[in-house]
Amino acid sequence: MSEFTRDMVREWCKATTGEFHYKQILDGRINIKLNPKAYDKLRADVEALCKEEVIESVGIRDGIYRRIEELPLPVDWRPVNSLQDSGVILPFDLRKYVWIDPNTSIVVAGSKDSGKTGFLMRTVVLNMNRILTIFLTNMEGGVNQVKRRFEAMGIDMVNPPFITYSVMDNYHDAIKDKDALYVIDYIDVPETGEFYMIAPALAKIQAKLQNSVAVIGLQKKTGSDFAYGGEQTLKKATLYLAMNPGRLKIISAKISVDPKVQLKNKQWSFQYDEEGTNFIDIEPYYGG
Repeated sequence: MSEFTRDMVREWCKATTGEFHYKQILDGRINIKLNPKAYDKLRADVEALCKEEVIESVGIRDGIYRRIEELPLPVDWRPVNSLQDSGVILPFDLRKYVWIDPNTSIVVAGSKDSGKTGFLMRTVVLNMNRILTIFLTNMEGGVNQVKRRFEAMGIDMVNPPFITYSVMDNYHDAIKDKDALYVIDYIDVPETGEFYMIAPALAKIQAKLQNSVAVIGLQKKTGSDFAYGGEQTLKKATLYLAMNPGRLKIISAKISVDPKVQLKNKQWSFQYDEEGTNFIDIEPYYGG
């Protein structure tokens, strides 16, 4: 393409989604090598659209931009029931202590062999006959092991009353249904070791919820209160739990059922059976 106008560039930018390099504008049809003057014109058009607040530089590296979203419609508060509870049931009778609103997420940060997957699978079973329950799992250990663990809880896995998807990453892409419970086992640490990417992954899941709740498993070091990714993984969670072998601890609970009760650092001890899905001998724990 040898000739193009600013209006053409503007319309392309308004129609695009996500981040883009300016050379991708008009789907890369502007051949800068064959027409060097087009480079100057395109950069001038991009600069003008930034001033018009159509696009903005995202600052990752030179030449990367994103479309500026239009102002959304004002929130209509009339249909909002501020006393509506999500209805989600959690292991350890946690709902006796913690209020869980719709459109919120719960993080279960667990060390190796802590019972994290058992907690998540118990959450599926506790809710599967009450709420549309969707289990997103990376199938660690294989599909046979996952099926065996549910069968150990007495679940008919020929026609289980929940939906399972095998998902390895980009879990937010699987968040489609309204009024549902999503249980995610688990968001793995990126192979590149970019722990800082875990918190944005949580934010993307949160943004996709439509009157739903997500219970999300993360990995952590033994003895640590926070998952890989650090305290940034705490930001979006309405409830944040840490699990070590034989211990469950509330790290943060945004809303207590009883405002007079301090839930931070409340702990329980427990045992679980050989399959690691049935928790037994649950007792309050007052140690360190």
